[in-house]
Amino acid sequence: MATDGVKVIDGDLAHDVYYTFMDMYDAGKPLSEIQATVEQLQAGNNDDFDDEIFITVYALALWEIGALSPEILVQVQHAIEQDAFARYLTQEEGQSGEARSRQQMLEQFWQKINRPNACIRKHEATKPPKKPVFNTDDVLTFQLIPDGVYCITVLLSISQGRYSGYNFILHTYTGATKPTMDDVMKGKVLAHPAVPGSISERIAFTAIGITHKDLLACADRFECIGRLDINEQARRLGCQSGATCFASFTSGFRYLERGSLPYRARKYSIRNLL
Repeated sequence: MATDGVKVIDGDLAHDVYYTFMDMYDAGKPLSEIQATVEQLQAGNNDDFDDEIFITVYALALWEIGALSPEILVQVQHAIEQDAFARYLTQEEGQSGEARSRQQMLEQFWQKINRPNACIRKHEATKPPKKPVFNTDDVLTFQLIPDGVYCITVLLSISQGRYSGYNFILHTYTGATKPTMDDVMKGKVLAHPAVPGSISERIAFTAIGITHKDLLACADRFECIGRLDINEQARRLGCQSGATCFASFTSGFRYLERGSLPYRARKYSIRNLL
């Protein structure tokens, strides 16, 4: 996948699992609560590809704090034997070299987590969460510069803690008049299959990420016109680009204005969010 590399922590799901775990650990949450929360990140996902990413990252986090159990080790061993990620790289992407790198990395990883951790990770001081500029599920409209065309974006998720940022998805509406929630519900959003080549119907949304500081600097360019009741199971990020200012944020919407789509993106009904 475009967002996943061959390292253990190298992609959206991997980062979500690891930093959700460690943010809760640093906040002093009990292990049982951390595990219940982290395991929800994989709830309902049945792809061997995702299973491998999830269980290896989860095992690494547990090993780092000295809490890796034999049961999790068995799951890691099973995932490594399935070899789903390397098979995907070879069969779907034609990247046999990357596949070998993944296999070699997993061999080293397996040896590592089978040894006791002599340096248990200590709790790190956490910063208080920032007051969000906008709230998850907010539907925002803004105008492209200099032509004034209106566009729509939806705030899919907010990350707090060590990396405060916002993930916005792209709605297909472009028009000369300010959109309404009727326009939102009639339109489509950009996404792609969660695992390319898979028969799974799960999709991952094309997104634009921007930090709290950078969004704050251009917040007056956006207007909230309503909210969506987004299904928690739908909050899945796919291909993601980064923005550092309003101009770079809107660059992804220029594709829509020209009638084209970003790389890998397809149009899906807004109902996929609900």
